[in-house]
Amino acid sequence: MDRDLYRRRQRRRAIIAWSVAGLLVVGVVLGVIFGGGHRESMGIDEGAVSIFGAEMSSQQYEALHKGESQTAVLKELHDVGLQEDQVEEKKLLGLFPPRPDHSTCSYWTLSDAPGHLVRLCFSDPEGVLVQKAVAAEGESTPRAEETLV
Repeated sequence: MDRDLYRRRQRRRAIIAWSVAGLLVVGVVLGVIFGGGHRESMGIDEGAVSIFGAEMSSQQYEALHKGESQTAVLKELHDVGLQEDQVEEKKLLGLFPPRPDHSTCSYWTLSDAPGHLVRLCFSDPEGVLVQKAVAAEGESTPRAEETLV
């Protein structure tokens, strides 16, 4: 009788272990499938990052104000922007004013103004908007316009 009880317990443990392993595999596969689709919908493709994946309108740009939280800004824009090394238009990067100390910056294009690049800088670690600036292709000014209100 003890032998049968032992076998049943061992079988039960094996079934539980294999079920958990199977669920983990299914979870990872679903994460890869749906996680990959989510990145594409955000406009970020690891193979060929394009600046046109992170856009905002001129109206959204004008609505941004100094001191707004990073969370609120990113929620409004529905995108986290691109990092400097992901920006294809490297010549526009040199037009921006110096990055504020203790800040992190992200980049967007203006959907209604081709050839314009926007940089938003947030204080680190507070996460509040400390600088917004826009640069345009072919501008005669040596630096991007910086506007904060």
